[in-house]
Amino acid sequence: MKKLSSLILLGILLQGCTSIDQPVASRALVDHDYAIQTAPVSAEQQTILSQTYHANTVQLDGKPAILGKPFFAASGRTCRKVQFIVDGQRVFCKTTEGDWYPIVPVLASYSEAVTGGEQ
Repeated sequence: MKKLSSLILLGILLQGCTSIDQPVASRALVDHDYAIQTAPVSAEQQTILSQTYHANTVQLDGKPAILGKPFFAASGRTCRKVQFIVDGQRVFCKTTEGDWYPIVPVLASYSEAVTGGEQ
């Protein structure tokens, strides 16, 4: 009888732990004040960035680059990494209107906003 009572108590405790609501973010994790939006890229680049393929070498702004997979960023936007063969990596994000634009790294823009550009 004691084992049965213990088993029932354990079952109730485990049920209570599994029924806890998981937290869900109701807004973007990054404040848009620091995610500085730059000018949209050209129409040709818009077309290339909108393609679903990735890991292919493409020409962006006359430079060879490899497209990364699109991902959903903490800012709430669809973004993708682009690895330029010569210049390194850049991230491009898409506006709600569908325009792609290069972004300034959040930490760099936050640091610049806080320090006024001083190192």
